[in-house]
Amino acid sequence: MKQNFLTQFITKIQEEQEQKNAEEKRKNHFRTIGRKGGLAKKKSAVFSKTISAKLTEKEFQIIKEKAEKLNLKISKYVRLILTEKELKINEYKTDEVLLSYGTHFNRISNLLRNREFSNLENKNEILQEIINTTNLIYNYLYQNKIRDE
Repeated sequence: MKQNFLTQFITKIQEEQEQKNAEEKRKNHFRTIGRKGGLAKKKSAVFSKTISAKLTEKEFQIIKEKAEKLNLKISKYVRLILTEKELKINEYKTDEVLLSYGTHFNRISNLLRNREFSNLENKNEILQEIINTTNLIYNYLYQNKIRDE
């Protein structure tokens, strides 16, 4: 009996120690990532070739304005234009906005279901409209995903 209790006690302590070690390892991992400043950035060795071109002041201003609209550096914007990837930059911005709207609508409906809002007269109508709107948003996003594939 004492032997069985002792083995159970030892295995329990070992499991707890392993959990502590795993948690400490996880914390240290995130500390080192924080020191590094996040994920590793692309190194300049990836972009080894250089292309020079002369532009007029007007052409340069146009490119600069378009790059600023997209929150890109001029070199990255020109690289995307040359590789014909420019259209893919803002392709999913509307999807992200719609997805955030859907999330916010879900939060609003959860709040309305709370008992503090049970006194509202048209609570069910509002909930139904929110559900319909979120369904439309998610259906639109799902159809776009299928179309892209």
